Amino acid sequence: MQIYAACLASYNSGILYGKWIDASADADEMRDQIATMLRDSPCPNVTVTCPDCEGEGGTEEFGRCDTCKNAGTVPSAEEYAIHDYDDFPDMGEYPSLDDVAAMAELIETAENDHGINADDLKAISANWHGKIDDISNALDNFAGIYDTLRDYADELADERMNQEEIPANSIARTYFDYESHARDIEIEYTVVDCPSGVAVFYPH
Repeated sequence: MQIYAACLASYNSGILYGKWIDASADADEMRDQIATMLRDSPCPNVTVTCPDCEGEGGTEEFGRCDTCKNAGTVPSAEEYAIHDYDDFPDMGEYPSLDDVAAMAELIETAENDHGINADDLKAISANWHGKIDDISNALDNFAGIYDTLRDYADELADERMNQEEIPANSIARTYFDYESHARDIEIEYTVVDCPSGVAVFYPH
C-alpha cells in the first residue's frame, strides 16, 4: 500500500520528482517523509526550519549546524500532491494524511476481519466516495461477496426457511418466488459490483 507524493514546484517546472510513501505508516511519519522529499526538491521555492538543528544552528547552546550552515533554515519546495496510488483506493490529489492512515487501517481491518481484498475494497470505497466513516459503517453491515446477487438472495431465503423448519418438499418451498425475493433484496440492501463478484451490505 503506497501513495506517490509529487513535488508541485518540480511538476510545474516540467520535472517529475516525488517519492513513494508507505501508506500503512502513521500520519506523522508520512508527513516527515514528504517534508524530506520537499527539502530535497530540485526546485526549492521557500525556506523551512532546519530539520537537524530545529532553527538553533549557531547558538552557543547548539553549536555549529553543518546542514543549514547556522542559518537555521534550509531551502525546500512548498507544496505536494498525491499523484498515484499503489494497491490503495484513489483518494484524490489532496487527501488528509490522517485520512490516508485511517484508510490503510481500514484496509487491514477489511482483510483480516471480513476477507475483503484490496481490489474489492477499492470498489467498495468508491461507492461511498472514499469517506472513511461511511465505509467503516458499511463494513459493520457486510453480508459477504457473492458471484451474483441471486446467489446471496437464494441462500438467504433457504436459510430463513430452514430456521422456520419448513420441510424441503413443502408447497411453501416449491412455490416460493426466488426471483421476486432477489429483486426485493436488490432494493433493500446495498449491492456493490467488485472484481470478485458483488459485495452485499445489510440495510441500516
